[in-house]
Amino acid sequence: MSELVSTFKSLKVEPGKLAISWLGGAGFIFKTSTGKVVYIDPYLSDALDHYYSWKRLPGSPILILPEEVEADLVLITHAHEDHLDPEALPQMVEASNAIFCGPPSCVAAMRGWNFPEDRLVEIEKGEQKNIAGMSLRAVLAHHVSNAGAQTPDAVGFVLDLDGITVYHTGDTLYHEHLQDARDFRPDVLLVCINGGYGNMGPQEAAQLVAEIDPAVVMPMHWGLVAENTSDPLDFVKSLVETGCQARSVVMAPGDLYLAGYNRIY
Repeated sequence: MSELVSTFKSLKVEPGKLAISWLGGAGFIFKTSTGKVVYIDPYLSDALDHYYSWKRLPGSPILILPEEVEADLVLITHAHEDHLDPEALPQMVEASNAIFCGPPSCVAAMRGWNFPEDRLVEIEKGEQKNIAGMSLRAVLAHHVSNAGAQTPDAVGFVLDLDGITVYHTGDTLYHEHLQDARDFRPDVLLVCINGGYGNMGPQEAAQLVAEIDPAVVMPMHWGLVAENTSDPLDFVKSLVETGCQARSVVMAPGDLYLAGYNRIY
Protein backbone atom coordinates (compact mmCIF):
# COMPACT_ATOMS: atom_id res chain seq x y z
CA MET A 1 0.00 0.00 0.00
CA SER A 2 1.36 3.44 -0.91
CA GLU A 3 2.26 5.80 1.92
CA LEU A 4 -0.40 8.35 0.91
CA VAL A 5 -3.18 5.75 0.82
CA SER A 6 -2.09 4.47 4.21
CA THR A 7 -2.05 7.99 5.61
CA PHE A 8 -5.56 8.78 4.40
CA LYS A 9 -6.89 5.42 5.52
CA SER A 10 -5.74 5.93 9.10
CA LEU A 11 -6.26 9.68 9.31
CA LYS A 12 -8.89 10.93 11.75
CA VAL A 13 -10.06 14.42 10.77
CA GLU A 14 -11.43 16.58 13.56
CA PRO A 15 -14.81 18.32 13.18
CA GLY A 16 -14.32 21.69 11.54
CA LYS A 17 -11.31 20.46 9.57
CA LEU A 18 -10.72 19.06 6.09
CA ALA A 19 -7.67 17.03 5.01
CA ILE A 20 -6.31 17.94 1.57
CA SER A 21 -3.50 16.32 -0.40
CA TRP A 22 -2.24 17.28 -3.86
CA LEU A 23 -1.64 14.48 -6.35
CA GLY A 24 0.13 16.75 -8.83
CA GLY A 25 -1.42 18.41 -11.88
CA ALA A 26 -5.04 19.23 -11.05
CA GLY A 27 -5.51 16.18 -8.86
CA PHE A 28 -6.50 16.33 -5.19
CA ILE A 29 -7.78 14.07 -2.42
CA PHE A 30 -9.99 15.26 0.42
CA LYS A 31 -11.07 13.55 3.62
CA THR A 32 -13.83 15.02 5.75
CA SER A 33 -14.42 14.77 9.48
CA THR A 34 -17.15 12.21 8.79
CA GLY A 35 -14.70 10.03 6.88
CA LYS A 36 -15.84 10.81 3.33
CA VAL A 37 -13.06 10.62 0.73
CA VAL A 38 -13.25 12.62 -2.51
CA TYR A 39 -10.88 12.68 -5.46
CA ILE A 40 -10.85 15.40 -8.14
CA ASP A 41 -9.08 14.84 -11.47
CA PRO A 42 -6.83 11.99 -10.29
CA TYR A 43 -4.07 11.52 -12.86
CA LEU A 44 -2.52 8.24 -11.71
CA SER A 45 -0.87 6.93 -14.87
CA ASP A 46 1.57 7.95 -17.59
CA ALA A 47 -1.12 8.51 -20.20
CA LEU A 48 0.35 11.88 -21.24
CA ASP A 49 3.58 10.09 -22.12
CA HIS A 50 1.77 7.35 -24.00
CA TYR A 51 -0.45 9.79 -25.96
CA TYR A 52 1.84 12.81 -26.42
CA SER A 53 5.34 11.77 -25.25
CA TRP A 54 5.01 14.19 -22.31
CA LYS A 55 6.89 12.60 -19.44
CA ARG A 56 6.30 13.28 -15.75
CA LEU A 57 8.83 15.55 -14.13
CA PRO A 58 10.83 13.93 -11.29
CA GLY A 59 8.99 15.98 -8.66
CA SER A 60 5.58 14.66 -9.64
CA PRO A 61 5.58 10.86 -9.36
CA ILE A 62 2.56 8.59 -9.34
CA LEU A 63 1.77 8.58 -5.62
CA ILE A 64 -1.15 6.16 -5.60
CA LEU A 65 -1.74 3.12 -7.76
CA PRO A 66 -5.23 3.17 -9.31
CA GLU A 67 -6.06 -0.21 -7.83
CA GLU A 68 -5.38 1.18 -4.32
CA VAL A 69 -8.00 3.92 -4.53
CA GLU A 70 -10.71 3.88 -1.86
CA ALA A 71 -13.15 6.73 -2.36
CA ASP A 72 -16.76 7.75 -1.98
CA LEU A 73 -16.76 10.20 -4.88
CA VAL A 74 -14.52 10.87 -7.88
CA LEU A 75 -15.05 14.14 -9.75
CA ILE A 76 -13.78 14.89 -13.25
CA THR A 77 -13.70 18.45 -14.60
CA HIS A 78 -13.26 17.73 -18.32
CA ALA A 79 -12.23 15.17 -20.91
CA HIS A 80 -8.46 15.63 -21.21
CA GLU A 81 -6.19 12.72 -20.35
CA ASP A 82 -4.55 14.35 -17.33
CA HIS A 83 -8.01 14.85 -15.81
CA LEU A 84 -10.10 12.04 -17.31
CA ASP A 85 -7.34 9.45 -17.07
CA PRO A 86 -8.07 6.67 -19.60
CA GLU A 87 -5.57 4.30 -18.01
CA ALA A 88 -6.23 4.84 -14.30
CA LEU A 89 -9.99 5.39 -14.06
CA PRO A 90 -11.04 1.94 -15.37
CA GLN A 91 -8.87 0.39 -12.63
CA MET A 92 -10.27 2.76 -10.01
CA VAL A 93 -13.86 1.74 -10.69
CA GLU A 94 -12.89 -1.89 -10.14
CA ALA A 95 -11.03 -1.14 -6.92
CA SER A 96 -13.54 1.11 -5.18
CA ASN A 97 -17.25 1.64 -4.67
CA ALA A 98 -16.99 5.31 -5.62
CA ILE A 99 -19.52 7.30 -7.57
CA PHE A 100 -17.94 8.92 -10.65
CA CYS A 101 -19.30 12.33 -11.60
CA GLY A 102 -18.48 14.77 -14.38
CA PRO A 103 -19.87 16.63 -17.36
CA PRO A 104 -21.64 14.64 -20.11
CA SER A 105 -18.54 14.14 -22.30
CA CYS A 106 -16.68 12.59 -19.36
CA VAL A 107 -19.56 10.35 -18.34
CA ALA A 108 -19.96 9.22 -21.95
CA ALA A 109 -16.28 8.20 -22.02
CA MET A 110 -16.59 6.30 -18.75
CA ARG A 111 -19.74 4.62 -19.99
CA GLY A 112 -17.71 3.52 -23.01
CA TRP A 113 -15.19 2.00 -20.59
CA ASN A 114 -18.03 -0.11 -19.15
CA PHE A 115 -18.43 1.71 -15.86
CA PRO A 116 -21.60 0.51 -14.07
CA GLU A 117 -24.45 2.85 -14.90
CA ASP A 118 -25.53 3.15 -11.28
CA ARG A 119 -22.12 4.62 -10.41
CA LEU A 120 -22.17 7.38 -13.02
CA VAL A 121 -23.65 10.85 -12.46
CA GLU A 122 -23.74 13.60 -15.08
CA ILE A 123 -23.50 17.23 -14.00
CA GLU A 124 -23.49 20.37 -16.12
CA LYS A 125 -22.51 23.97 -15.47
CA GLY A 126 -24.98 25.60 -13.09
CA GLU A 127 -26.29 22.34 -11.63
CA GLN A 128 -26.16 21.48 -7.93
CA LYS A 129 -26.36 17.87 -6.78
CA ASN A 130 -26.08 15.86 -3.58
CA ILE A 131 -23.96 12.77 -4.18
CA ALA A 132 -22.66 10.28 -1.64
CA GLY A 133 -23.91 12.56 1.12
CA MET A 134 -22.05 15.63 -0.18
CA SER A 135 -23.26 18.78 -1.89
CA LEU A 136 -21.50 19.94 -5.04
CA ARG A 137 -22.08 22.46 -7.79
CA ALA A 138 -20.61 22.60 -11.29
CA VAL A 139 -19.52 26.12 -12.25
CA LEU A 140 -18.05 27.90 -15.24
CA ALA A 141 -14.68 26.86 -16.65
CA HIS A 142 -13.63 28.81 -19.77
CA HIS A 143 -11.21 26.22 -21.17
CA VAL A 144 -10.08 27.16 -24.66
CA SER A 145 -7.26 25.45 -26.56
CA ASN A 146 -4.27 27.27 -28.06
CA ALA A 147 -6.05 26.92 -31.41
CA GLY A 148 -9.11 28.71 -30.00
CA ALA A 149 -11.41 25.69 -29.68
CA GLN A 150 -13.66 25.55 -26.61
CA THR A 151 -13.30 22.34 -24.59
CA PRO A 152 -16.80 20.84 -24.55
CA ASP A 153 -18.66 21.17 -21.23
CA ALA A 154 -15.57 21.73 -19.01
CA VAL A 155 -16.52 22.76 -15.47
CA GLY A 156 -15.10 23.76 -12.13
CA PHE A 157 -16.52 22.43 -8.87
CA VAL A 158 -17.67 24.05 -5.64
CA LEU A 159 -18.01 21.48 -2.86
CA ASP A 160 -19.43 21.67 0.64
CA LEU A 161 -17.32 19.19 2.61
CA ASP A 162 -18.71 19.05 6.14
CA GLY A 163 -19.15 22.81 6.19
CA ILE A 164 -15.86 23.70 4.48
CA THR A 165 -16.33 25.12 0.98
CA VAL A 166 -13.76 24.21 -1.65
CA TYR A 167 -13.64 25.75 -5.14
CA HIS A 168 -11.61 23.84 -7.76
CA THR A 169 -11.40 25.96 -10.91
CA GLY A 170 -10.74 23.07 -13.26
CA ASP A 171 -8.80 24.14 -16.35
CA THR A 172 -9.81 27.65 -17.37
CA LEU A 173 -8.70 30.94 -18.79
CA TYR A 174 -9.54 34.04 -16.83
CA HIS A 175 -13.17 35.07 -17.33
CA GLU A 176 -15.03 37.79 -15.49
CA HIS A 177 -17.79 35.39 -14.47
CA LEU A 178 -15.37 33.11 -12.66
CA GLN A 179 -15.51 35.57 -9.80
CA ASP A 180 -19.18 34.65 -9.34
CA ALA A 181 -17.84 31.80 -7.19
CA ARG A 182 -17.24 34.45 -4.51
CA ASP A 183 -20.97 34.15 -3.75
CA PHE A 184 -20.29 30.67 -2.33
CA ARG A 185 -17.66 32.09 0.06
CA PRO A 186 -15.02 29.43 -0.57
CA ASP A 187 -12.70 28.66 2.30
CA VAL A 188 -10.20 26.97 -0.03
CA LEU A 189 -9.51 27.87 -3.68
CA LEU A 190 -7.57 25.50 -5.94
CA VAL A 191 -6.50 27.54 -8.97
CA CYS A 192 -4.72 26.57 -12.19
CA ILE A 193 -1.62 28.64 -12.96
CA ASN A 194 0.19 26.90 -15.84
CA GLY A 195 -0.62 29.59 -18.39
CA GLY A 196 -0.81 27.37 -21.48
CA TYR A 197 -3.28 25.09 -23.19
CA GLY A 198 -6.31 27.11 -22.16
CA ASN A 199 -5.37 27.98 -18.59
CA MET A 200 -4.65 31.10 -16.59
CA GLY A 201 -1.09 32.08 -15.91
CA PRO A 202 0.21 33.19 -12.49
CA GLN A 203 -0.85 36.86 -12.83
CA GLU A 204 -4.38 36.11 -14.03
CA ALA A 205 -4.80 33.45 -11.35
CA ALA A 206 -3.70 35.94 -8.69
CA GLN A 207 -6.24 38.46 -10.00
CA LEU A 208 -9.01 35.87 -9.71
CA VAL A 209 -7.98 34.95 -6.17
CA ALA A 210 -8.09 38.62 -5.14
CA GLU A 211 -11.60 38.90 -6.59
CA ILE A 212 -12.89 35.75 -4.87
CA ASP A 213 -11.05 36.34 -1.56
CA PRO A 214 -10.79 32.81 -0.10
CA ALA A 215 -9.09 32.07 3.21
CA VAL A 216 -6.56 29.72 1.57
CA VAL A 217 -5.40 29.31 -2.03
CA MET A 218 -3.38 26.46 -3.50
CA PRO A 219 -1.87 26.87 -6.98
CA MET A 220 -2.24 23.77 -9.11
CA HIS A 221 -1.52 22.51 -12.63
CA TRP A 222 2.21 23.13 -12.48
CA GLY A 223 5.23 20.85 -12.19
CA LEU A 224 3.66 17.80 -13.86
CA VAL A 225 5.26 17.92 -17.33
CA ALA A 226 7.88 20.28 -18.75
CA GLU A 227 5.68 21.16 -21.71
CA ASN A 228 2.91 22.67 -19.56
CA THR A 229 4.03 24.33 -16.33
CA SER A 230 4.93 27.58 -14.61
CA ASP A 231 6.67 28.75 -11.43
CA PRO A 232 4.31 28.86 -8.41
CA LEU A 233 6.52 31.54 -6.84
CA ASP A 234 5.48 33.86 -9.68
CA PHE A 235 1.90 33.27 -8.57
CA VAL A 236 2.73 33.96 -4.91
CA LYS A 237 4.51 37.19 -5.87
CA SER A 238 1.58 38.30 -8.04
CA LEU A 239 -0.86 37.51 -5.24
CA VAL A 240 1.09 39.65 -2.78
CA GLU A 241 1.05 42.50 -5.30
CA THR A 242 -2.76 42.41 -5.41
CA GLY A 243 -2.97 43.03 -1.66
CA CYS A 244 -5.12 39.91 -1.24
CA GLN A 245 -5.05 38.47 2.28
CA ALA A 246 -5.58 34.84 1.23
CA ARG A 247 -2.97 32.47 2.59
CA SER A 248 -1.07 30.90 -0.31
CA VAL A 249 -0.07 27.28 0.25
CA VAL A 250 2.36 25.86 -2.31
CA MET A 251 2.20 22.10 -1.93
CA ALA A 252 4.46 19.35 -3.16
CA PRO A 253 2.71 16.23 -4.43
CA GLY A 254 1.75 14.10 -1.45
CA ASP A 255 1.79 16.95 1.07
CA LEU A 256 -1.06 16.95 3.58
CA TYR A 257 -2.83 20.16 4.60
CA LEU A 258 -5.59 20.55 7.19
CA ALA A 259 -8.01 23.34 6.30
CA GLY A 260 -10.65 24.74 8.63
CA TYR A 261 -13.57 27.12 8.58
CA ASN A 262 -12.45 29.88 10.87
CA ARG A 263 -13.37 32.96 8.86
CA ILE A 264 -15.73 35.70 9.99
CA TYR A 265 -17.96 37.15 7.29
